[in-house]
Amino acid sequence: MDFRGSYVPLITPFDKKGRLDRKALEKLIEWHIAEGTDGIVCSATTGEGPCLSDVERKKVGEICIRTAAGRIPVIVSTGINDTNTSVRYTEIAQKLGANGCLVVTPYYNRPSQRGCYLHFQEVAKVGLPVIIYHNPPRAVVRLTAETIEEVSQIPNIVAIKESSHDLELVRKICKSIPVFSGDDDLAFAILREGGVGSIATTANLIPRGWKQMISLCLQGKWEKAEALSKRYLSLCKALFLETNPQGMKFAMAWLGRCEATLRLPMILPTAATQQELKREILRLALSQFKPFTVRDCR
Repeated sequence: MDFRGSYVPLITPFDKKGRLDRKALEKLIEWHIAEGTDGIVCSATTGEGPCLSDVERKKVGEICIRTAAGRIPVIVSTGINDTNTSVRYTEIAQKLGANGCLVVTPYYNRPSQRGCYLHFQEVAKVGLPVIIYHNPPRAVVRLTAETIEEVSQIPNIVAIKESSHDLELVRKICKSIPVFSGDDDLAFAILREGGVGSIATTANLIPRGWKQMISLCLQGKWEKAEALSKRYLSLCKALFLETNPQGMKFAMAWLGRCEATLRLPMILPTAATQQELKREILRLALSQFKPFTVRDCR
């Protein structure tokens, strides 16, 4: 499979009691398919994956894969800081019929470059296409260009989600491995350097517009793509005023797509952040918001 385009790290909707909201999740997937989203990533950071039980992780994967029904690829986030568990989660995703997996660098343990290489090697042995997730701000571990190039040679390693905010690193690795932007505010810049797409939190909120920007980049229509990138930049920044997915969950709830329920330690953003998000959403007033019913979030 040629992994490229606009992928959304899907939020995980919960009901008011904090339980997985199956119907809301199914509706989100159908909406993203209708809006043109190229692929879904489930149970990742934006999907509050660290707060899901093993049973819930499997259920989210099942719902996403069954609902997508082969119309768009589904990538399951299977990486944690323990290699054996990451392998087990990947085996489960493979059995469910996932098209690939997203595997973060092992956080908290702070492994060496060699340890990271061996971690990805073990996960890749499962046989499911692996997208490496490089996010030093969250995982502490920072991969070197040399390690990424070495990892890219492992069979079944197909791409990297790059969230290091390091364009120089992106320039160095683009020729050795397909790069997805994981930094929404740098999506245009990363694709300009040779990236193949984005796995963008912002795509939860404006899937059609974000897909249009990514598609323009992939077509080499840089002027039009940059205009859209600038238009969305302040929304991207507002969504990340507080730790993701607090801002996104609030915004989606305000637009009637889910309940405003997060799991501790995630909480709803402050009143000031909520107001900024409302201003940004209303400022855009783009066609992709027409299906929404804007309402105050209780």
